[in-house]
Amino acid sequence: MASYSFINFIFLFLLYSLHVIATVHTIMPPAVMLCHDHERSALLHFKQSLSLNESASGDSSAYSKTESWKARGENGTDCCSWHGVECDEKTGYIIGLHLNSAFLYGILGSNSTIFTLVHLQTLNLADNDFQSSTIPHEISHLSSLSRLDLSFSGFSGPIPTKLSKLFKLAYLDLSGNYLSGIFPVDIFHLPHMLVLDVGDNENLTGVLPEFNRTSSFKELRLSFTKFSGKLPISIGNLQSLTGLRLKACNFSGPIPTSITNLTQLTLLSLSYNKFSGHLPISVGNLQSLAILNLNDCYFSGLFPTSIANLTQLTYLSLSSNNFSKSRKISWLDNLTKLTYLDLNSSNIHGDIPSSLANLTQLAYLYLDSNYFTGEIPVCLTNMTHLIELSLSNNELTGPILSSFSQLENLEVLDLSGNNLIGTVEADIFFTHKKLEFLSLSDNNITFITHHHINFTIPTLRGLQLNGCNLREIPYFLKLKNNLEFLFLHENNIHGKIPYWIWNVSDNLEAVDLSSNFLTSIEHNLTVFSNKSLEVIDIGNNMLQGNLPVPPPNTIRYIVSNNSLTGDIPPLICSGMSLKVLDLSYNNMSGPIPPCLSNSLASLSLQSNKFSGTIPQLYSEDCDLEEIDLSQNQLKGEVPRSLISCKMLQILDLSDNQIEQTFPVWLGTLPQLQVLFLHSNKFHGALGSPRSPLEFPMLRIIDVSHNSLTGVLPVEYIKIWNAMKMNSPDTELYITTNIKFKTRSSIWGNPDLQSSITLVNKGVETEYKQILNILTAIDLSSNNFTGEIPESLGTLKELELLNLSNNELTGPIPRSLANLTKLESLDLSQNKLTGVIPQQLASQLTSLEFFNVSYNLLSGHIPQGSQFGTFDNNSYVGNSGLFGFPISKNCGTVHSPPADGDEGDSDDTYEFPSGFDWMFILAGVGSGLVVGYVMGNILTDGYPWLISSIAQSFACREKKQRRAKRSIIRR
Repeated sequence: MASYSFINFIFLFLLYSLHVIATVHTIMPPAVMLCHDHERSALLHFKQSLSLNESASGDSSAYSKTESWKARGENGTDCCSWHGVECDEKTGYIIGLHLNSAFLYGILGSNSTIFTLVHLQTLNLADNDFQSSTIPHEISHLSSLSRLDLSFSGFSGPIPTKLSKLFKLAYLDLSGNYLSGIFPVDIFHLPHMLVLDVGDNENLTGVLPEFNRTSSFKELRLSFTKFSGKLPISIGNLQSLTGLRLKACNFSGPIPTSITNLTQLTLLSLSYNKFSGHLPISVGNLQSLAILNLNDCYFSGLFPTSIANLTQLTYLSLSSNNFSKSRKISWLDNLTKLTYLDLNSSNIHGDIPSSLANLTQLAYLYLDSNYFTGEIPVCLTNMTHLIELSLSNNELTGPILSSFSQLENLEVLDLSGNNLIGTVEADIFFTHKKLEFLSLSDNNITFITHHHINFTIPTLRGLQLNGCNLREIPYFLKLKNNLEFLFLHENNIHGKIPYWIWNVSDNLEAVDLSSNFLTSIEHNLTVFSNKSLEVIDIGNNMLQGNLPVPPPNTIRYIVSNNSLTGDIPPLICSGMSLKVLDLSYNNMSGPIPPCLSNSLASLSLQSNKFSGTIPQLYSEDCDLEEIDLSQNQLKGEVPRSLISCKMLQILDLSDNQIEQTFPVWLGTLPQLQVLFLHSNKFHGALGSPRSPLEFPMLRIIDVSHNSLTGVLPVEYIKIWNAMKMNSPDTELYITTNIKFKTRSSIWGNPDLQSSITLVNKGVETEYKQILNILTAIDLSSNNFTGEIPESLGTLKELELLNLSNNELTGPIPRSLANLTKLESLDLSQNKLTGVIPQQLASQLTSLEFFNVSYNLLSGHIPQGSQFGTFDNNSYVGNSGLFGFPISKNCGTVHSPPADGDEGDSDDTYEFPSGFDWMFILAGVGSGLVVGYVMGNILTDGYPWLISSIAQSFACREKKQRRAKRSIIRR
C-alpha cells in the first residue's frame, strides 16, 4: 500500500508540475530572437558604403531609413527593429530589406556586404541612386530571394545572366534604369515567376521565348524597351496572365489569335509597335479586360467591332492605326463603363453620333484628327463627367455651342483645326472653375472679349487662339492668373505689344505672337524681365528697332521676318540656356557674337547684313544641329572648330564672301545631311576623301556659283551612300530634333523644320520643310573640267542633278539612266559631245526638267516617256541635234518620229563650223546696228530666238534643195 501511495503521489506531482509549466508559458511567452551579430555588422558596413542624398529619391514619402541603424544606443543591438529591416521571428535571420525611397546614393559594388545576407527573401532598393552601378553578379548568392526590386535606382549595363539561378524568384522589377544588352531569356523560365518588369530601359533588347503550359506568369511588363520580333503563338499558354504591357517596343508581325486564350487579362497594352495585319476578331473574347491600349500599332482592315463584347472596359485607345474608312462607331454603345476613349486618327467619317451620350461615365474623349462632319452634337455638352474633350482637326461646321458652359468639370477643351464659324464670346468658357487648357485655333470664328468683363481664371494654364480674328490681345489676360503658355499667332493684332503681356503670370513659359501686324514693343523694351519665360516667338511681324534681350532661362527665341536693325546685343550671351535662336530676314548688322557658338542647337541668321568672320571657337561639347548664316556679308573661312559639332545636320553658308578651298574636313561630321556653300568664293579642286567613311549621311550638296576647278569629285560620289539607298523607316522631313524640357507638362516641344533654297527644274525654289527623301547635287556655275563620271549612276536616290555652266567634255554617260527617281537634270552650257542616250528617255520616267542646251551634242533626240514634254529650250545651241521638238517644217511642228526612226535629214539645218552669228544677223536686219543689238540679245540668253532663226535658215535651204531637184528632173 505504501508503494502504491508513493507512486500516486509522484503522478500527482508530475501533473501539477506540467500545469505550472503550462501556466508560466501562457503568462510569459518565449523571448524574441535578436538579430545575428554578423548580419547586423553586414548592415552597418552596407550603410557606411553609401551616402544619403535627398535628390536620390523622387517619391514624396521618401525618408532616410538607414539613419536609424546604429551600433549602440537604443535598439542598437537589435537590427530587426531598424527601419526597413524584416527578420524571421523564429530564427532571427534577416529575410527582408525594404529600402525603397531611402535617399541611398553611391556605388553598389560586388563586394557589398548586403550579398552576405543569404536568408533574404525580399530585397527592395527601388527609387534610390546607385550612380550607374552595374547589377553585381554576386546578387545570385541570395538564393532564397523571391522578390527583387531594383527599379528606378540608376543601375546601368547588362542584366547579369546569373539572375536566372534564383529559382525561388517570383517578382522581379528592374524597370526605369539604364540597362543595356540582351535580356537573359532563361529568366522567363524561372518556375515560380509571377511578375516580371523590365520596362523603361530603352537600350534593353530581347525577344519573347516559347512559353510552356506550366508558366505561372501573372504580369509581364516590357514597355519602353527594344524587345523585338513576333509575339509567339505560345503566348496563349500564359492563361494566368492578368496584365500584358508591351508598349513602345519593336514588336512586329501579326497578332497571334492564341492571345485570345488569355481570358484572365484585365490589362492589354500593345501600343507603339509595328504589328501588321488585322486585329483578331476574337479579341472580343477577352471579356475580363478593363484596359485595352492599341494605339499606333499599324493595324489595318476594318474596325474590330467585336470590342463591343468587352463590357468591362473602362479604358480604350485605338488611335493612329491604319484602319479602313469607317462611318459607324455605334458598337461603342455597349461600353457603358468607359471613362477613357481615344479614337484619334482612326479614319472615321460622318457625323459624331449622338449615341455617345450613352457613355455617361466618360471623363476623357479624344476624337481628333478624323473626318467628322456636321455640327458638334448638343449631347456632348450634357456629358457632365467630361474632364478632357478633343475634337480638333476634323471637318466640323456650325457654331461653337454656348452650352459648353454646362461642363463644370471640364479641364481641357480642344476644338482647333475645324470649319467652325461665328462669333464666340469669351465668357462661354471662362465661367468654368476648373478649365486649364483651351484651344479654338484655326477655325473661321471671331473670338471677342469685352473690357467691362471682370473675371479671373485662376486655373487657366494654356490658351491657344491662333487664327481667331483677334484684333487685340484679350484684355482679361491682364488680370492675375496662372497662365503658362499663350499662343495668339496668325491673327489681326496691330500696333504695339503691350508691356504687361510679358508679366501676366509668374509661371508664364511660352508666348507666341507671331504672324500678326505688331510694330514694336511698348516702352521700347530692351530686356525681357520675366525670368520664367522659356519660349518667345514674335516672328513674322513688322517690328522695328533693336533686338530685345531674352531672359536668361529662355530656350527658344524666334524674331525672324521683321525689320529689326542694329547689332546682336552682347547681353544675349548671358542666356546660356538658349538652344534655338532665329533672327533671319531682318536688317541686322555687325559681327556675330562668339558666344553664340557655345550653347545653341539651332542658329539661323539668314538674310541680314552681318559682317566679319564666322565665330571660330566651337567647344568639344558643341550641340549645334543646324546653322544657317546664308545671305549675309561674312568673310574669312569656315571655322575648322566646327569639326567638334558632331550633331550638325544642316550647314548653310551660301551667299556670303567666304574665300578658301573646299573644307574637306566637313566630311568627318557624322550627321551632316545638308551642305550649302554656293555663291561664295570657294576655289581650287574638291579633292578626294581621306576616308571611305566621310559624309556618311549627306543627302543634299550645293557648291554652285563658286570658282571650283578640276574634275568632278569621283571619289566622293563613290562614298555618298545616303544618296544610294533609302531606309523604309526614314522620317518624311529633316528635323533638328532639339529636345528641351519646360516646367509645363502641357506645352509641347515641336521639332524644328528647316528651310532651304534650291534651283530645281530651272527655278529657284524654297523648301519650307526639307524632305528627308530629297537628294540633290548642284555643282553648277564653276570651272569643272573632264568627263561626267559613270559612278553618278550609282546614286539611285538622286532627284536633282545640276552640272550646268562648267567646262565638262565627253559624252553623257548611259549610267544616268539608272537614276530612276531623277526629276531634274541640267547639263546645259558645257562642252559635251556625242548623242543623248536613248536609255534616258526609256528609264527616266520621273524626269520633269531636262536641259542639255549649249553643248556640242549631235544625233537624234531620244523619244518616249517624259521626253515628249520637253520643248526647244532643252536642246538649243547643239548644232548637231535633230528630231522632235527641234524639227519643224517651215513653221509647222512635225510629230515625233517613231523610236528607231532617224527621220529625214532634210528636216534640220546644221550650221557649218566657224559660223559667225554676228555676220549673219547684220544681214538679217537693216544694217550693223541691228546686228549688234541682236548679237547682244543672243548673248543675254534668248535661246528661242536662236532656234527660230536656225529653223528659218533650215526652211530656206530646204526650199532651195527642192528647187534644184525640180530643175534636174526637168
